[in-house]
This record gives sequence, C-alpha cells and structure tokens, in this order.
Amino acid sequence: MRAHRLFQWLVVVLCAASSAMLLAQGADCGKIVAMAKMARAKSSAAVAAERQKAGDSYRAQVVFATRSLELRLGDKKAAALLLSLIPQDEGQHTTWMAMGDSLCSAESLADMKSLGGLGERLSHDLARAVLLVPDKLPDYIAYAPTSVQDPHSDYAVQMESVCRAKHPDFVKAVDGLPSDKRDWFIKHVLNPNGCHALALPEAE
Repeated sequence: MRAHRLFQWLVVVLCAASSAMLLAQGADCGKIVAMAKMARAKSSAAVAAERQKAGDSYRAQVVFATRSLELRLGDKKAAALLLSLIPQDEGQHTTWMAMGDSLCSAESLADMKSLGGLGERLSHDLARAVLLVPDKLPDYIAYAPTSVQDPHSDYAVQMESVCRAKHPDFVKAVDGLPSDKRDWFIKHVLNPNGCHALALPEAE
C-alpha cells in the first residue's frame, strides 16, 4: 500500500511539474505579484485592494479566501468561501499542492515563499473553517483521501481536532461516504473511534 501511495504521489508530482512549467510560461506576473501581496497582507483592506489586481483565477480565489479567514478568524462567510473552494478535480488539487511553485519567469523568491507559506497553512485553515461551517463536513472529509496522497500532507492530523470537536457530525459524514471509500478512509486516513490520524506527514 505504501508503494502504491508513492506511485500515486510521483504521478501527481509529474503532473504538477508539467502544469507549473506551462503556468510559468504564460502566467501574468502582475497577477502573481498581487496574489503574493494578498498572501502576506496584514489587513482585510490590503487583501481587498490586491484582490482587484489578482484576477479571478481559481488560485487567486483560494489565496483571497484563505487570507480573509486568517485575518477574520470567526467570520463564517470567509470560512464558507474557503470551504466552497475545496478541490473538485485534479487541476484544482494541483493548484493547492503547488501553491509555492514558480508561476512566472519574473516571480521573486519572496513572492514564492509567501504563496508557499499560505499553501502550507491550507489544511490548518480548512480545519478552522469547517468548525465554523459544519454543514461542509461531507466535502471536507471527501477531499481527505486526495490530500493525503501528498506524503507531506498534514490534512489527516489537522482533522483530529475537527473529529473531536464535532464528533457526532464527523462520524455521520464519514458514514455517508460510499462504502469502499468509507472503509479506506477509516483504515488509511483517520479512525473516527478516538479521532486518530493514520495518514501522517513524512519528515522533510
């Protein structure tokens, strides 16, 4: 099973690298800079100002929603917006996974670090968001098996606090998965009995 997960991860990495190369060739560097400024903005007003320059790509929406929630931790609207952007396909998942990759030829190292840091916080921010909007638990749980294909993902570890805080709802959402996916989740992602993560991030 570990070898199978490693193979899956290698395929995802190759796809991400290919996508990143294409993005780097054709991306609008002005928009990338604006996204990076959003990622390190210190106020909601600064985020909103850069939002106008960042465009309306999926990546820009994720950066905006994530930073909005981080600056307004109890804001259910910001939480719902981030949860609505949980990846629905491989392309969106690759965007989350490769948030800190080089996106254009003129992108600075500082901008890459800003976006990469935001990407590393996504699992934590999603956990905080779903505690505010528990109706999104099914979507949050359904994405876990995809997220943990990345051997460095801490998605399952972050889920532990959600499982404990919303245990009845969490169990109900897990039970709502198709039987094969439910069994895989319980055996390989997180066991709701005790809320113990099974998919642990590998050391760097």
